[in-house]
Amino acid sequence: MVYGFVIHTLGSGPNGSPKLSRVIYSRLFGHDSLDDKPGAAAPSMQNVRTRRKKQIEIVARQTESLWLLRRQVLGKTASEYTVHTDDSIALHEEDVGVYGLGPADPFQQEKVVLWLAVSSFGFSLVCESQENLTLAESTLRMLVRYLADSLKLLTHSSNFLLRADRIELSLDKFMPHGQLLFLNHQAVQALEKELNASITM
Repeated sequence: MVYGFVIHTLGSGPNGSPKLSRVIYSRLFGHDSLDDKPGAAAPSMQNVRTRRKKQIEIVARQTESLWLLRRQVLGKTASEYTVHTDDSIALHEEDVGVYGLGPADPFQQEKVVLWLAVSSFGFSLVCESQENLTLAESTLRMLVRYLADSLKLLTHSSNFLLRADRIELSLDKFMPHGQLLFLNHQAVQALEKELNASITM
């Protein structure tokens, strides 16, 4: 089960330290059932939104920190990311990663985060700890490529905000209700064709 999907910026501050990553888009599919202590009063909607926002920001910052660390190990700066065109999304090993989040850090239940870095953007997929990580990574790669190709997100970064509804539709197709799908090449092509038809309507 996928718990959430986050698109955020990547970069560094003046001294090479992680700067505050900006969340561009996020969506949560599930509810962390242990968020609230047994017997405690139900939190207000405002408190729930605030807590969810903080959780998403922590994921974005953690992904950015690991991305920067990996680039430092390779002797690269944060500004030396690969500039992609919408027709060519080539993911390198240093641009793909995974890390775990322990209980209460920041979610009450343990989570695993898979991330991809494309140009100056990070795409983080928050999964339940028992999720099939191979399938999750395959789905994330497929989703990022589709979003970049169909919505021109990399050459026109404002499209993240202008086309949030289309990102929502893409997520509903690739991972309905947070469920990962086993898709062969033909199924992916059929899904993309269906999405393209929906988007152009």
